[in-house]
Amino acid sequence: MSGIVLLLMIGVALGVGVLVLVSVQGGVGQGQEPETETWRRVNAEVVSVLRTSTCTFLRVRYVVGTSLIQIDLPYPPSGAVPPVGRRIPIRCDPMAPARAVFDRQAFSALPPKVAGPA
Repeated sequence: MSGIVLLLMIGVALGVGVLVLVSVQGGVGQGQEPETETWRRVNAEVVSVLRTSTCTFLRVRYVVGTSLIQIDLPYPPSGAVPPVGRRIPIRCDPMAPARAVFDRQAFSALPPKVAGPA
Protein backbone atom coordinates (compact mmCIF):
# COMPACT_ATOMS: atom_id res chain seq x y z
CA MET A 1 0.00 0.00 0.00
CA SER A 2 2.80 2.44 0.81
CA GLY A 3 4.30 1.78 -2.66
CA ILE A 4 1.12 3.11 -4.31
CA VAL A 5 1.15 6.21 -2.11
CA LEU A 6 4.80 6.79 -2.99
CA LEU A 7 4.05 6.49 -6.73
CA LEU A 8 1.13 8.91 -6.39
CA MET A 9 3.33 11.43 -4.57
CA ILE A 10 6.00 11.18 -7.27
CA GLY A 11 3.35 11.66 -9.98
CA VAL A 12 1.96 14.74 -8.26
CA ALA A 13 5.46 16.18 -7.78
CA LEU A 14 6.28 15.64 -11.47
CA GLY A 15 2.99 17.24 -12.51
CA VAL A 16 3.65 20.30 -10.36
CA GLY A 17 7.19 20.53 -11.75
CA VAL A 18 5.92 20.48 -15.33
CA LEU A 19 3.34 23.18 -14.55
CA VAL A 20 6.01 25.38 -12.96
CA LEU A 21 8.30 24.99 -15.98
CA VAL A 22 5.50 25.81 -18.41
CA SER A 23 4.45 28.91 -16.46
CA VAL A 24 8.04 30.17 -16.14
CA GLN A 25 8.80 29.69 -19.84
CA GLY A 26 5.49 31.29 -20.82
CA GLY A 27 6.21 34.40 -18.75
CA VAL A 28 9.85 34.94 -19.74
CA GLY A 29 9.22 36.91 -22.91
CA GLN A 30 7.59 40.20 -21.99
CA GLY A 31 8.05 41.33 -25.59
CA GLN A 32 6.49 40.06 -28.74
CA GLU A 33 5.97 36.32 -29.06
CA PRO A 34 7.96 34.67 -31.87
CA GLU A 35 4.83 33.30 -33.53
CA THR A 36 3.41 36.80 -33.98
CA GLU A 37 6.22 37.81 -36.36
CA THR A 38 4.28 36.32 -39.26
CA TRP A 39 0.95 37.86 -38.27
CA ARG A 40 -0.66 40.56 -40.37
CA ARG A 41 0.15 44.20 -39.57
CA VAL A 42 -2.85 46.44 -39.02
CA ASN A 43 -3.28 50.06 -37.94
CA ALA A 44 -5.83 50.17 -35.16
CA GLU A 45 -7.62 53.25 -33.84
CA VAL A 46 -7.49 53.89 -30.09
CA VAL A 47 -11.07 54.08 -28.80
CA SER A 48 -10.40 54.44 -25.08
CA VAL A 49 -7.63 54.15 -22.47
CA LEU A 50 -7.86 52.34 -19.13
CA ARG A 51 -5.08 52.99 -16.62
CA THR A 52 -4.68 50.74 -13.61
CA SER A 53 -2.10 50.92 -10.86
CA THR A 54 0.16 48.43 -12.62
CA CYS A 55 -0.57 48.66 -16.36
CA THR A 56 -2.46 50.43 -19.13
CA PHE A 57 -4.98 48.92 -21.54
CA LEU A 58 -6.03 50.37 -24.87
CA ARG A 59 -9.39 49.58 -26.43
CA VAL A 60 -8.71 49.55 -30.16
CA ARG A 61 -10.75 48.90 -33.27
CA TYR A 62 -9.67 47.86 -36.72
CA VAL A 63 -11.14 46.39 -39.88
CA VAL A 64 -10.23 42.96 -41.23
CA GLY A 65 -12.03 42.15 -44.45
CA THR A 66 -15.59 43.25 -43.82
CA SER A 67 -15.47 42.84 -40.03
CA LEU A 68 -14.96 45.66 -37.54
CA ILE A 69 -13.08 44.22 -34.58
CA GLN A 70 -12.84 45.92 -31.18
CA ILE A 71 -10.53 44.49 -28.50
CA ASP A 72 -8.57 45.49 -25.39
CA LEU A 73 -4.77 45.34 -25.61
CA PRO A 74 -2.23 45.78 -22.83
CA TYR A 75 -0.02 48.76 -23.65
CA PRO A 76 3.54 47.64 -22.86
CA PRO A 77 5.78 50.65 -23.63
CA SER A 78 6.53 53.19 -20.96
CA GLY A 79 6.06 56.87 -21.58
CA ALA A 80 3.18 58.73 -23.17
CA VAL A 81 0.05 56.72 -23.93
CA PRO A 82 -1.43 57.38 -27.38
CA PRO A 83 -4.50 59.63 -27.21
CA VAL A 84 -7.97 58.51 -28.24
CA GLY A 85 -8.34 58.70 -32.00
CA ARG A 86 -4.67 57.99 -32.79
CA ARG A 87 -3.82 54.98 -34.92
CA ILE A 88 -1.31 52.49 -33.55
CA PRO A 89 0.35 49.47 -35.20
CA ILE A 90 -0.71 46.01 -34.08
CA ARG A 91 -0.33 42.49 -35.43
CA CYS A 92 -3.37 40.24 -35.73
CA ASP A 93 -3.59 36.51 -36.31
CA PRO A 94 -4.81 35.88 -39.88
CA MET A 95 -6.75 32.81 -38.72
CA ALA A 96 -8.37 34.58 -35.74
CA PRO A 97 -8.26 38.36 -36.36
CA ALA A 98 -9.56 39.21 -32.88
CA ARG A 99 -6.32 37.76 -31.48
CA ALA A 100 -3.82 40.61 -31.63
CA VAL A 101 -0.69 42.01 -29.99
CA PHE A 102 0.89 45.44 -29.89
CA ASP A 103 3.58 45.79 -32.62
CA ARG A 104 6.55 47.32 -30.77
CA GLN A 105 8.88 47.34 -33.78
CA ALA A 106 6.50 49.30 -35.99
CA PHE A 107 5.59 51.67 -33.14
CA SER A 108 9.22 52.52 -32.42
CA ALA A 109 9.71 53.35 -36.12
CA LEU A 110 6.86 55.89 -36.08
CA PRO A 111 7.90 59.54 -35.74
CA PRO A 112 6.55 61.25 -32.61
CA LYS A 113 3.37 63.20 -33.15
CA VAL A 114 3.98 66.93 -32.70
CA ALA A 115 1.15 69.05 -31.33
CA GLY A 116 0.07 71.89 -33.57
CA PRO A 117 -0.51 75.51 -32.52
CA ALA A 118 -3.36 75.99 -30.10
